[in-house]
Amino acid sequence: MTSTSDPGPFDLPEIRAHIGSFLDHNDRLNCILINKPWHSTMTSLLWEKVTLIDTSDKLPLPLQKISIPLDILQKNAGLIKTLIIQSNILPDYYDISFPILQTVSFWPMKPLRFFREPGVAAFEGLTKLIKQNPTISQIKLGVSKGLVPAPDTLWEAMAEAPNLQLLEAPRMRIRHTTMPLFWKATENLRVLILNFESALRFGRNTDGAGGPLVFPRLNRLSLEVSQGAHIMESEQIRLMAQCPQLETLDWIPDQAFSPEKFLECCKAETWPNLEGLTLARLDLYTDADIKVILESMRRKITILGVSRSGFGPRSFEALRPHFFSGIIELDLSYCSAVTSPMIVEVLASCNKLRKFAAGCVSAKDLVASPPWICGSLRELWIYFDMSNDDASTDPVVIGNETTEAGARAGAEAEQQEVAMERTQRQIFERIAGLEMLQSFSFSDPTREIPVRSLDLRLGKGLELLSSLRELKGIHFHGTQQWMRTEDVEWMLGHWDHLHWMGGVMDMVDQSHNNALVKMITDRGVFFAS
Repeated sequence: MTSTSDPGPFDLPEIRAHIGSFLDHNDRLNCILINKPWHSTMTSLLWEKVTLIDTSDKLPLPLQKISIPLDILQKNAGLIKTLIIQSNILPDYYDISFPILQTVSFWPMKPLRFFREPGVAAFEGLTKLIKQNPTISQIKLGVSKGLVPAPDTLWEAMAEAPNLQLLEAPRMRIRHTTMPLFWKATENLRVLILNFESALRFGRNTDGAGGPLVFPRLNRLSLEVSQGAHIMESEQIRLMAQCPQLETLDWIPDQAFSPEKFLECCKAETWPNLEGLTLARLDLYTDADIKVILESMRRKITILGVSRSGFGPRSFEALRPHFFSGIIELDLSYCSAVTSPMIVEVLASCNKLRKFAAGCVSAKDLVASPPWICGSLRELWIYFDMSNDDASTDPVVIGNETTEAGARAGAEAEQQEVAMERTQRQIFERIAGLEMLQSFSFSDPTREIPVRSLDLRLGKGLELLSSLRELKGIHFHGTQQWMRTEDVEWMLGHWDHLHWMGGVMDMVDQSHNNALVKMITDRGVFFAS
């Protein structure tokens, strides 16, 4: 047996680091106690990502415990790659030099309720941090509707940062007079994620003019415009058109625009390298419009999101050549023209698929389809229709003259129920093969009255899903469920990573449903009824 002082031939730094990448914080702390080599490797991993919180804020005790003293931070600054500044911190923290710092996250998007908004001193500290750490390549400004706009000096520091590649600035307040400095800071980025809440001034001068502004290196742009921002469609299109090297484009306008101007850009091959496209508010886009967009994407399509659009047979035909070449994410949710056979073909054809959202798929089509080859699927959002289309909808009258007919009808109904359970188990077997699945929803939010779908009960097929070890969330809104205590206990016992659930677990007994919900929430799982 190998002792802790003799690590063995396979105990190499690379192997230890690889193992450590799969461990959580507590497991890494335990590994530190193995021996000196493990202590060295795990210490480096523990300090790769650090969150700074000021204990002068009135924080709960758990957060006070993770606050890092200044001297300890200085000692380990050479190991830190990601720095998360969660609240106002002392100015001395911004004076520290971090030799390998790559990512700075400043006030994440969902700060805890007891954190104050960043003040002038916080922005000044961030500016200093950027100036004295030239290795920074990613800056994520998560301030949500901050009361204090970012100063000009911050954008000047970003413009001079030699290795800055990514800027994430959702809901940042930017003065109109500061816009030219902001655009200068973003000119040489590769990734730009924005959410404008006020009028856009696109140009080198404060009036939006001053010559063409081009982003020659940008390969990903995420542009969201909040309601009430009053940014003209032409300005939004103008910004996107000035990014000729885009590989990924996400556009969420503040309203549904007519497709003509965007289609003009597509036909002109404005983005010849585009592989990923996610569009929102596509109410006015027809099947023919989506087809034009897809045919303009000359390279393989890896990401496509066209929720609530007219995506239909023409678009599907244009997308089909990309199935095997590398579709990774596909969002066809709320597209009324997407049919059950289309959904089945995607599951049986896209071997690299990781995220898929669509509408209603027939249980019969699923069972009759070829095997699914999307074994890497992480997120699946489709509705399973378990209705029996062949079942008679005519009432059966049982009387003296129709007793035999009634008996036959009862026998047929029993056979149909058995066949439906067999079909459901076959679907569960398909889902069980998606061992990397993390998010699973078979909700149908359009239904006012719950309808029959997958039955999440032991004996009905739930036990087949024990292979979903990575499952974090499951939604079943709008479906008929009759779960029992043992069914919920099974879920909690087999899905170790479960974080959230949603739906009605017992549609018959409200008090029992409430008891099941309490059982879920008592285990630390968020539940949305």
